[in-house]
Amino acid sequence: MNTLTLTPTHPSAHTSSAPSFPARGLGWLLIAEALLSLAPVVILGAAIGWPASLDNPAAEQLAAIGANADAVALGYGVYLLYSVLIAPLMIGLAARVCGGLQHPLAMTVAAFGALSALARAIGILRWLTVMPALAAAHAAADPAGRAQIELVFGAVTEYGGGIGEILGVSLFMALSLGTLCIVALARGGLPKWLAALGVVSAALLAALALPSLRIDLQVPMALAVSMLSLWMLCAGLWLLRQR
Repeated sequence: MNTLTLTPTHPSAHTSSAPSFPARGLGWLLIAEALLSLAPVVILGAAIGWPASLDNPAAEQLAAIGANADAVALGYGVYLLYSVLIAPLMIGLAARVCGGLQHPLAMTVAAFGALSALARAIGILRWLTVMPALAAAHAAADPAGRAQIELVFGAVTEYGGGIGEILGVSLFMALSLGTLCIVALARGGLPKWLAALGVVSAALLAALALPSLRIDLQVPMALAVSMLSLWMLCAGLWLLRQR
């Protein structure tokens, strides 16, 4: 009789079944990712007042991008690196918690993690490609041309933000982290407190998408993203203590 689906698994069993994702390496990567999340705030905040600047009129944003092109490229480049690293982190965690990537739940966590990384990257790339070109064109255009460019800027911002923030930061990341931590609560692989903290973080991330569904519930982006960074930091420190 096959008893694999009936016998509870122990966290050490998950670790031994996923030797390609060592605890210390994954732990250091989680800590680095948590700290890396601060870099865009520092770099872009000093250069253009990000993220508060995202609420400025299009003309002001375009002028700020054009005047600080190098800093904007560096800040969003670091943000792109942070976003891409989401995929290997969630794949590694899925393998450890679910007992290997062949498990359907591990594949679910990994797939949503990869989708989150892809959607985030698409959203960020507009600031490294389209927006600098629009900023340069805006600076050289006449008043009528500037008005048209500002309309294009607004449209690209809304569309890119929908992909990067609603899908990448909110929904896909919430599904990946939420699935991972619910599995951990049921099967082990993470401490209960860490899994519960992850569920709370996933709920906050999911709530970011509610306004787009016409549900009047505002969750500050800074709170949800900070909670995710805190969870990554705690998970990384916990993994470093594992033998």
